[in-house]
Amino acid sequence: MIRKVKQEEIPKLFPFIYRILSDMELSVLDEMDDDLLKEILIDAMHSPHYRYGYEHAWVEEREGRIAGVFFGYPGRLEPLIDGPLQASMLKFNYPLELTPKENETLPGEWYLDTLVTHPDFRRQGVGRTMIEAACEIAKAAGHPIIALNCEVDNEAAYQLYESCGFEKKTRLVLNHHVYWHMTKEL
Repeated sequence: MIRKVKQEEIPKLFPFIYRILSDMELSVLDEMDDDLLKEILIDAMHSPHYRYGYEHAWVEEREGRIAGVFFGYPGRLEPLIDGPLQASMLKFNYPLELTPKENETLPGEWYLDTLVTHPDFRRQGVGRTMIEAACEIAKAAGHPIIALNCEVDNEAAYQLYESCGFEKKTRLVLNHHVYWHMTKEL
């Protein structure tokens, strides 16, 4: 069952986010203590405006557990989406280094920022269910296009997205990784 995340569940989402950040090989993971990272991220996630904030989060619940989570939002929000993280970093006295950020999405798109399935629920249709829900959410919000980025060497994810109707449009470089920017008309 797909549903909005509850604010009290935010700490349960940290392992999902950590997995994505690890896959992205972000340098902050080497520089920051794991406990501090968890505090900062959970604090930021309590903001409805953060990319991983509760207003942008949905979960797939199975067997009373969070089987997967996805985060999405209108592409026009991208310039502001990490402001709450920056505020949380300052709150916890972590030195803030503002660096130029690559654009992940385009105006007019509803952006499926992150989709993660719990290891216990992989290969059970959780990812497909979440993608279909994201498409419905974007369509209901009046967006004609949904977009996502898929690392070019992640063949399994690419095949899933393609089977759900996404088409690759262009390549993007994000944090030194090459991604396909994929879209689907709704």
